[in-house]
Amino acid sequence: MSDSTPVAAAPEKLSWYRRLYLRVEALSSSPHAVAAMLLVSVVDGSVFPIPPFALLVPMVLAQPQKWVRYALLGTVASLFGGFIGYYLGDLLRQGAISFLEIDMNMRITRFGIDATLGELLGQNFWALALLCSVLPTPFKVVAIGSGMVGVPLDRFFLAAVLGRSVRFFLVSGVMRYFGPTARKWLRV
Repeated sequence: MSDSTPVAAAPEKLSWYRRLYLRVEALSSSPHAVAAMLLVSVVDGSVFPIPPFALLVPMVLAQPQKWVRYALLGTVASLFGGFIGYYLGDLLRQGAISFLEIDMNMRITRFGIDATLGELLGQNFWALALLCSVLPTPFKVVAIGSGMVGVPLDRFFLAAVLGRSVRFFLVSGVMRYFGPTARKWLRV
């Protein structure tokens, strides 16, 4: 006679990233949710591997009437973090330029291009920074990269304000207006 009782499968071991993500998401229902989202938004612009939307989405679903407030606070905190990331990238750029003795004023006149290396990298990268601030690209990559290639601070600021505002308000607005449908979809 064989034993036909099913054997329970061993629980799946979660990666450190998934465990961290779940902890951050759990903060969204705590009394410290807003403070946690602000902190995560600031650190997201510089080094943190978890986007603030892991907190923002459940917060808006729980209190849809506060979607504008959450979006605005998240945008401002994310911009502050972006400046930290930008200056980290700028420090890396300055260190690399001096260590590798790179001349950013070197003129490039090939393939119809007539500009310095610094102009090519810094003057044109801001459009990519704008696009990547809206897309699900980690913002720290955008911020540090902008500092590393020498995007002028005013152009980085413009790209970051536009991009992060669109991203935070879009995510919050979608969760606010499609919340019941989104809640069903998220719990599948």
